[in-house]
Amino acid sequence: MGSGSRAASCLCCPFKCLACGLFSCLCSILVSLLVTAGVLALILYFLFRPQMIAATVDSASLAQFQLSQANPALLQYNLTLAMTVRNPNKRVGLYYDGVEALALFDGQRFGFAPLDPFFQGHQASTEVKPAFGGQQVLEGDVTQANLRSQLAGGAVEVEVKLNAKLRVKVWAFKVPGPRARISCPLSLPAPAAANAPAFKPTECKVWF
Repeated sequence: MGSGSRAASCLCCPFKCLACGLFSCLCSILVSLLVTAGVLALILYFLFRPQMIAATVDSASLAQFQLSQANPALLQYNLTLAMTVRNPNKRVGLYYDGVEALALFDGQRFGFAPLDPFFQGHQASTEVKPAFGGQQVLEGDVTQANLRSQLAGGAVEVEVKLNAKLRVKVWAFKVPGPRARISCPLSLPAPAAANAPAFKPTECKVWF
């Protein structure tokens, strides 16, 4: 009885039955594609085992870092550093595009340095040397007082960031990758400080 009713319904509304059939077919195809994509993703993951890039600031020099007497106060700075960026992956090469370095004090950006794009092969390391120099308004009485206190103490806390858009190379294929963000909190000897502690190589934090 139920089968006969469905047949009669289809005879009355053939377009409705056709739409239901197409919808059911599309759902089946979609589920099959999702399962296939999931299996393929797992295979690629276990085949290549992608690892996070790593970065270290090997050396840094703060030749100038002082506030002017102008109003508003200007931060006069000269900061250079050498950083090593490592690709630990055995089967994945990385292109770094749109590379830029930023320097910040107390959350305020005072320096910007565009860097050349570069490529890293399997398990390769690249040295980058951002340099910052010039002057920039340093806003806020609390921030200015914090800088004067750090200068008097012989060490200055600065954050250097490195941003880049990645492209991933697998065999002969190149595909867009995530945007890499590298953050390096540095404790630097203050310029002309008598007994300032020497700079120590610093590991950076990396996320995508």
